[in-house]
Amino acid sequence: MRQEPRIVLLTGSERRHRYAATAVAERTAVVGIVTEEGGLLALGTSSSPEDRETIRQHLAERDAVEARMLGRSSAWPPTARLQLPLGGVNQPEGIAWVRKRRPEVVVLFGASVIQEPLLQLFGGRIVNVHLGLSPYYRGSGTNFWPLVERKPECVGATIHLAVAQVDGGPILGQIRPKADAHDRAHDVGTKAIVAAFRVLPIVLRRYLDGGLPPVRQDLTDGRVFRSGAFNAAAVRQLWANFEAGMMQEYVRDAEVRCRAYPIVPVANEREIRGRDE
Repeated sequence: MRQEPRIVLLTGSERRHRYAATAVAERTAVVGIVTEEGGLLALGTSSSPEDRETIRQHLAERDAVEARMLGRSSAWPPTARLQLPLGGVNQPEGIAWVRKRRPEVVVLFGASVIQEPLLQLFGGRIVNVHLGLSPYYRGSGTNFWPLVERKPECVGATIHLAVAQVDGGPILGQIRPKADAHDRAHDVGTKAIVAAFRVLPIVLRRYLDGGLPPVRQDLTDGRVFRSGAFNAAAVRQLWANFEAGMMQEYVRDAEVRCRAYPIVPVANEREIRGRDE
């Protein structure tokens, strides 16, 4: 039987990143974790007090939901860890540290966009966990903007190979979490995180064993969002969509709506349960 793959995880420093590290370490051989400092979103300095309060409430709700669904623990798995400033994974110190651990695969989740020489050193062996369904939503905030645009069917996670083009690498599998009519933005978004890291070990084993051919993306479809596009007006539109019954409409028509945005499935429920038992 194949040994668990040796993995180095490049990630952020928040609760969701600690959760991801723990989930990966439970079912693979994590030989190192690189964490970059830096928040997911910022209040900004040029906004009005009203706008800053809107964003503050949005972030506070995110933190509360993630604490409830991901747990309040602040512990990292017991393995070697290197802390770097934002962008540090592409600097000589970060690159040398990763190489020293001789990983079979490098997993990305919430770290900086990977550049050369890392892309060349680990060509075909860097797997990104992208929150969002690519190619429909790529870049930043990709489980936020679908909800602003009343498309809950485009919330999910994409596990793909990292390439120079942002979120443009071949897809290994995608997850669209099961939504509830009473879910709000951070409920369905956090469900995507849980689902993604539940199936990631299955995806990695299949890929490394040669049994999971990557699926090329059609990058002429979809849109790319930049972090600077996030603002209070978009948050208020998101809130208005939920108040207007967006999730009830989606749950009622989910089967038809999801067919309009096909994904690359990764595993059935029987296989996932088998891995958990």
